[in-house]
Amino acid sequence: MTAPKRLLDVVLPAQSVHRTTLANGLRVLVRRDTRAPVVAIVTYVKAGYFDEADNVVGIAHVLEHMYFKGTPARGVGQIAKETKASGGYLNAGTIYDHTHYYTVLPSSGFAAGLAVQADAYANSLIDAGELGRELEVIIEEVKRKRDNAPALATETLFEVLHDRHRIRRWRMGEAEGLRALRRDDVLRFYRNFYRPSNTVLAIVGDVDVHEAMSLAERHYGLIPDRAVKRDTGPDEPESSTATFRYREFDGDIQQAELLFGWRTPELVHADTPALDLLATVLGSGRASRLYRAVRERRLASSVSAYDYTPTDLGVFVVHATARADTALAALRAAWDQLRRARDGEISTGEVLRARRVLEASWLRRFETMEGQANHLAAWELLGDWQLGTQYAHDLLTADQARVTDVARRWLAPERAALVAYRPSTAPPFAPDADHVRRVLDGERPAPLEPIGRPPAPTPVPGSRAWVSEREEAGVRVFRTSNGVPVLVQRHPGAIAYLGWFVRGGGTDESEAEGGITSLMARAALKGTARRSAERLAEDAEFLGGVLSSSSSADGFQWTISVPVRQLGDAAELLADVVQRPAFGDAAVEAERAVALANVASLRDDMYRWPLLLATSGAWGGHPYGRSMLGTEETLRSFGAADLQRWHAARALEAPGVLVCVADADPDDVASLAARYFGALSPAPGRLVAEPPWPAAVVERSDTRDKAQSALAMLFPGAARGDDARFDAAMLAGVASGLGGRFFEELRERRSLAYTVMAMPLVRYEAGAFAAYIAMSPEKEQAARDGLLAEFARLCEDDVTDDELTQAKRYALGTWAIRRESGSAVMGDIADAWLYGRALGELIEYPDRVRGVTAREMRGVARRWFDPARRVEGIVRGRGG
Repeated sequence: MTAPKRLLDVVLPAQSVHRTTLANGLRVLVRRDTRAPVVAIVTYVKAGYFDEADNVVGIAHVLEHMYFKGTPARGVGQIAKETKASGGYLNAGTIYDHTHYYTVLPSSGFAAGLAVQADAYANSLIDAGELGRELEVIIEEVKRKRDNAPALATETLFEVLHDRHRIRRWRMGEAEGLRALRRDDVLRFYRNFYRPSNTVLAIVGDVDVHEAMSLAERHYGLIPDRAVKRDTGPDEPESSTATFRYREFDGDIQQAELLFGWRTPELVHADTPALDLLATVLGSGRASRLYRAVRERRLASSVSAYDYTPTDLGVFVVHATARADTALAALRAAWDQLRRARDGEISTGEVLRARRVLEASWLRRFETMEGQANHLAAWELLGDWQLGTQYAHDLLTADQARVTDVARRWLAPERAALVAYRPSTAPPFAPDADHVRRVLDGERPAPLEPIGRPPAPTPVPGSRAWVSEREEAGVRVFRTSNGVPVLVQRHPGAIAYLGWFVRGGGTDESEAEGGITSLMARAALKGTARRSAERLAEDAEFLGGVLSSSSSADGFQWTISVPVRQLGDAAELLADVVQRPAFGDAAVEAERAVALANVASLRDDMYRWPLLLATSGAWGGHPYGRSMLGTEETLRSFGAADLQRWHAARALEAPGVLVCVADADPDDVASLAARYFGALSPAPGRLVAEPPWPAAVVERSDTRDKAQSALAMLFPGAARGDDARFDAAMLAGVASGLGGRFFEELRERRSLAYTVMAMPLVRYEAGAFAAYIAMSPEKEQAARDGLLAEFARLCEDDVTDDELTQAKRYALGTWAIRRESGSAVMGDIADAWLYGRALGELIEYPDRVRGVTAREMRGVARRWFDPARRVEGIVRGRGG
């Protein structure tokens, strides 16, 4: 009898991946994928934080920064500029067991992109002067991470859980140790680890396999190899007397971060797939145990579970974010679900749901060339890329008994550690570990309702009548019998995307109604007239679906993505959510609690909060100047009846459009839309006044006990219907990103910040041009002056031909790369229909970009970038 095919044997067939080992030991994997004119080039080096001695902590990450800082053939910044000029982007990441570098670009730029990557890999200079400047940038990055409450709590958990292993260290290093690093230290690390036999190169995309292999041989084949000297530090001893561990600390945060952790085995261990499956049962999706037991009961605003496995060890984590007054109850509820998992209460239905969720997530991972290349390189670095195929199979075939077994053996209560990072305004949760255990083992919360087998879809009567109007820009345009537009684009891939998009909502809100659209959209996912919240979550996740809502200043939407074979059932499910939300009192209260928590935690976000301060200063009482989340006062004022009325007035009879992007027959999709979405009808959009821009400098500020300050600087900009938005996009391309003016001057030359960027903020009836920089508090004025100087340069002189060419190629390249994603294509179609002049915008974009001139860019810069009319939002850290 023939064994059933494994999932990845179908999605990533072995014969489609061409693997070779060059004479110097470099492993090269190439896969041809012609679904999009895109290629990803990924390099994995087996060198990370675990390979660092205690006197050079953070050096792997430092080398990652220096990797693109110049070679004998390419000066500082040239690598990024050449990649941008090819229409692509590049980046890198360092983690405990490896460092990876990637570039994604149009396939037409493959040969040039590979040459750049090979040069950086083999010939990085690591100049002493550049190193000194970059270390200051890295120290800013370290401060930024210290200000990130979840990241700080997670690394604290790793420290508490381990006694000797290097995972217990603050992995990026501290300022004193980083400043002590010298060029010889970094060069020694580079020359030891960056060797062909310690490296994997993966290439996936619209390329010829033979040509790709030949180019890899040409660029990498002569790089000398030698044995790598590796010392990964002390092993973690197995304690004969396991003891529950607890640490509590406080800081200037709005919500508590609560983390349980257990030591688990390495990735290639036979138990790891079942532990991953257990994590999905517990913490992935609205039907997961922790979501229902913790978030649905309003004990936390978020909760998750995962098994993190860097090479030679693992950590199983349960992470909740909660208000201080519900933190202990949230911990008790999560602890209880772990106890129930050990006691064998996880059902076959729960395991089946988790398998469906995981299968769909693997399919989504392979939608892009970058996702495929990262998968191949990561598993090949472990020994063989096909280990990933078997791992996925073991993950998707583990059963209830296996899940219970690993929970009992690895997640014993006495082996746990708990970290609680609480707001400094809250009293301590517990004096010691014994007290916490008594709380956790106290009165047990009520059990959850069981999850069953996947139910049959609820039948919905309806017409299949539709009219095909035309095809425009590759999109089929249909109308239902009610006149609702249905837009369908056939797109290759295993995942189908479907959504109902509406213009308005946020712009319709008065100040007293602030946040009602967002709350309405989220609460609609909590049950319908036909389905309870639990049933809705189960139905979506048994389909392998991701059902979601979102809202912005100009519109809101509900979407679902599923494997293509489930599109029919997914359409019925989405239609139920869009047309018949129940808005039950309990569901509304649950979402209100989360919304209130999100409003509070917004102040902890060192990017979104200064940007909101700036937009509120620029657009005042206009809806564009308010948070779409609302305020504590407005959120507490809405009842279920208010949401029901808002939904009827804004979502059912609305300026909306159904959009589907899938590898499916457009006529069949139109039939699904006509059958299931009969309660929708079209309506004209409401007019929104353009908000005036302030005539003088405006500053909105906040002060926090943070290691960094963050500044958002706004000037007037182009609205959605203004053709100057293309000029704005090219200005951002010249100013921002690797190789951009702001990046080169403020980060690379002056080391003022790790994060600096510029971007247009485009709204339907207004626009702004924004710059953002995060820096040490003492650098605030230097950062402000630096931004203003760069804006002045854009006004004084035309950008150079090289800068404009690079910006255009980058814009066109990233536009092509974006179209790999069915979700992005769906969003672009909806945007063109609701806010643009016509669907033709979808294919006119390249010509509009090519038509931008340096003179036009200087003209809009002079019109917009008046320092006397700037608006600033700043969060001032105290340097703590």
